[in-house]
Amino acid sequence: MGNLTLRSFGLIWIAILLGSFGQIFLKKGLGHTELGGVSIVDTFLHVLRAMMQPYVLLGLGSYIVSTLFWMMILSRVRLSVAYPLISMSYPIVVFLSATVLHESVRWSFAVAGLAFISLGVSFIGLGLGRAQEARG
Repeated sequence: MGNLTLRSFGLIWIAILLGSFGQIFLKKGLGHTELGGVSIVDTFLHVLRAMMQPYVLLGLGSYIVSTLFWMMILSRVRLSVAYPLISMSYPIVVFLSATVLHESVRWSFAVAGLAFISLGVSFIGLGLGRAQEARG
């Protein structure tokens, strides 16, 4: 187990896309529903009702399949290498939120923020690669 290969990178992308679409499906299924109630039992019943919505079920299903792919990834790649790559889902979710859910996105801020995140993840990746070279 160790370094990122083209195959494991492809598996990571599948998991990221499934997770990103899972977010969109959950939000679409919940619509403008606010979950909660006056008691814990009432809240629990609201959540159960929401879980029966078709888009919510599709979102949960996407997460389950994404988790199966993630388990394959973790069996092949170091967590310290694989986990930071999940941040690649951020631009996907922002783009899908704007296009599918028609959420208002201030692109100048979104692009700047996403660029900083990507830069930070790149530094993590470079540091991990150098740490591996130093040991090897």
